[in-house]
Amino acid sequence: MDNRMIEEGVVVEVFDGMAKVRAVRGSSCEGCASKSMCKPGDVGSNTVIEAKNMLGAHVGERVEVAMQPKLFLKASFITYIVPLISFVTGGVIGKGIGGTDAWAAVFGLLSMFLCYGGIWMYNKKALREGKYQPEIVTVLSS
Repeated sequence: MDNRMIEEGVVVEVFDGMAKVRAVRGSSCEGCASKSMCKPGDVGSNTVIEAKNMLGAHVGERVEVAMQPKLFLKASFITYIVPLISFVTGGVIGKGIGGTDAWAAVFGLLSMFLCYGGIWMYNKKALREGKYQPEIVTVLSS
């Protein structure tokens, strides 16, 4: 069974094996718990998705863009949960070392900022590899 997250849209720009696709948020998004993080706005609002263009879609063509939900959830976990865990861990260590809430706050924030630096470096590598990149899977029309 194919469980990919699929969006339909129109190619607005093509470059270096990639395409920018303007997708209209459909009514199918209404049932999704992540709709506010994924594409904020009302039904019918537009978002631009940068996707691999392995099919050679051209500007103006209607396409389907897909991404595995597992990759989306992993990226969300790395973006939101890992820094939170880092902040709490740093706070606990800071409280243990300094004994005050001020130390906990300083260590928590320092830990979180270092974590964001690590995520930034990981993101650069992931972008080069195309690891979390959605891709155009179908060209619907010219």
